[in-house]
Amino acid sequence: MCPLKRTESQKPNKTMKQLNKPTDNLGGLLSIWAVPPSDITISFNTVSFSTTDNIVKMYCSPGSISFTEKATLEKYRVAYKNEINAFIPKDAPETQSIINDMIGRKCVVILLDQNEYYKVAGTPEIPLRVSFDLDTGSDTRFLSTEHKLVKPSRRNLF
Repeated sequence: MCPLKRTESQKPNKTMKQLNKPTDNLGGLLSIWAVPPSDITISFNTVSFSTTDNIVKMYCSPGSISFTEKATLEKYRVAYKNEINAFIPKDAPETQSIINDMIGRKCVVILLDQNEYYKVAGTPEIPLRVSFDLDTGSDTRFLSTEHKLVKPSRRNLF
């Protein structure tokens, strides 16, 4: 067997972009905030609120929050389906009241990941619609927020 030799053109390019294995990455999401589109302004990587009175911060069971943004081809363009799933524990009257108030409403969702980076799903112009499902097997609420867009709605905020 002949050993392989690296030619000059195969040497690593110092200007090449690389996605290296992170040494301190914590996967998963920690928190969700649902913000009415009329109460939020997004400018590049900055978010401003006209009021925080209508924002709903949702406690969810640890490890239960997930966010997906799937691209689909629709007719002549690419659309994106956003979905946020999470378990909201304890079906208490106060929880039920807040959930009932949110059903069918549109919102922009802010997500906090375990690396303490914020992401935004939806925009004030194209918000997400909120729906909930009850899962009595584990006495929790299931949050599903989705909307189809012509471009990705997720933005990273640092």
